[in-house]
Amino acid sequence: MTELIHRIWKTTCVCCYCKEQGYMYSGTEFTVKCYCGDDPYQYGPEDVGDFYKQAYDCNYACIGDSNQICGGFWVLSVYEIGYLPLKQGQIQLKLVSNNTLLTAPANQDLTSRSKIECARYCKVSDDCKGFVISAETGQCRLYNSYIIMCEGVKHVHGFKVYMMK
Repeated sequence: MTELIHRIWKTTCVCCYCKEQGYMYSGTEFTVKCYCGDDPYQYGPEDVGDFYKQAYDCNYACIGDSNQICGGFWVLSVYEIGYLPLKQGQIQLKLVSNNTLLTAPANQDLTSRSKIECARYCKVSDDCKGFVISAETGQCRLYNSYIIMCEGVKHVHGFKVYMMK
């Protein structure tokens, strides 16, 4: 992990911040430190197995949400949040949450016949980072920020949240 971003005081949604910046991985350490990067083993040994830490080594609760873990003492909790590079013209999307609706207002509300059509709307829209779709109603809500996906959710059957590359 190459770049220290900031200390985590109010939010534990660091993956959204790192994703917004275009990184492949995010990591948290010592409850309050957040890192972003594209190679989690950049400074690690050739044989990571020799230095592998167990999940229980990451045992520090996040300040923003004590139910989540934010690393340990000199130990990072690392999360894969990005995508591999694509060929030009390809659309890549990732299901982030099922039966979930974002509470933040959408940047654009549309109607679509499928998640692929909604993804295409997102791709051609200015700065679209993700969308929520209901396969049942065809409602397609576009969002221009990954961070907004962290601001609030509610359980609603049939809705799915996707992030775009």
